[in-house]
Amino acid sequence: MRPTPPFPTTSLFPDYRSRRIEQTDPEYPAAFRNLAQPPKSIWIAGALATALAPAVAIVGTRHASAYGLRTAHAIATACAKAGVCVVSGLARGIDGAAHEGALRAGGRTVAVLGTPLDIAYPKQHRELQNQIAHEGLLVSEMNPGDNAAAWTFPRRNRLIAAFSQLVVVVEAGLKSGAQITVEHAHALGIMVAAVPGLIDAPQAYGTNRLLRDGAHLIAEPSDVLALLHVDASPVAQPLLSGDDAQLWDALASGAADIATLAHRAGLAPRTAAASVSALEIAGLIRVDHLGHVHSAQAGLRL
Repeated sequence: MRPTPPFPTTSLFPDYRSRRIEQTDPEYPAAFRNLAQPPKSIWIAGALATALAPAVAIVGTRHASAYGLRTAHAIATACAKAGVCVVSGLARGIDGAAHEGALRAGGRTVAVLGTPLDIAYPKQHRELQNQIAHEGLLVSEMNPGDNAAAWTFPRRNRLIAAFSQLVVVVEAGLKSGAQITVEHAHALGIMVAAVPGLIDAPQAYGTNRLLRDGAHLIAEPSDVLALLHVDASPVAQPLLSGDDAQLWDALASGAADIATLAHRAGLAPRTAAASVSALEIAGLIRVDHLGHVHSAQAGLRL
């Protein structure tokens, strides 16, 4: 069965593979065990190592302003470049901008869904969801074929909070899913921060109230890194040449398998594989269990 209106979806199979992790499995995320209602099992697509700390949740309204979208993208970009994982819910608006910012910076991102992994919602994020499955991590506590409903989206917000050491609300009304994420963060003892907005903008009513009530103020992306005690200094670029330099430059567009990197770099697959081996030995890249190559500077630790 598929979710009924108002949740039209698009089937994703066979774009990626998913697998189930039980609460009794050793790889079950330890952060979920602190929840009042931990999921009995989760479904994932991608590498669990993507979610390793440090991680920040960037959340907000689906009805974001241009300012909110720019800000979410900028914060996610800065975090990704500094090795911080960006966690969000793949919704329209702020969530989507955060995921896109992290991916374009070649960093780590986790999307926690309010639907099963075998469907795309919203449908315009199908390609983004597919990209995260291959380059980051998708998580859902719903079984394939389950029906999504209005309550399944706010319910997943507790998982978004649990994955993070800091929740940043970019834009949110007084009643929004982001406010629910904040409530779970408070229950878990996780820091909360917010981006200020215009006092007459509905998208900023919630964020401005959070700031009034004691949330950390985010005046620029580096404030997020400071709260996480992450060094914002740019990482020195390695001195490479020839095929290795071409392959390294190809990673700027994001993690990918060797065939994709070879195409981006204009190299033969065998040549690209040799460069991957050389860069891995040098400690500049990491290859996850799915065969996707990541820059070590993006913060992935396996």
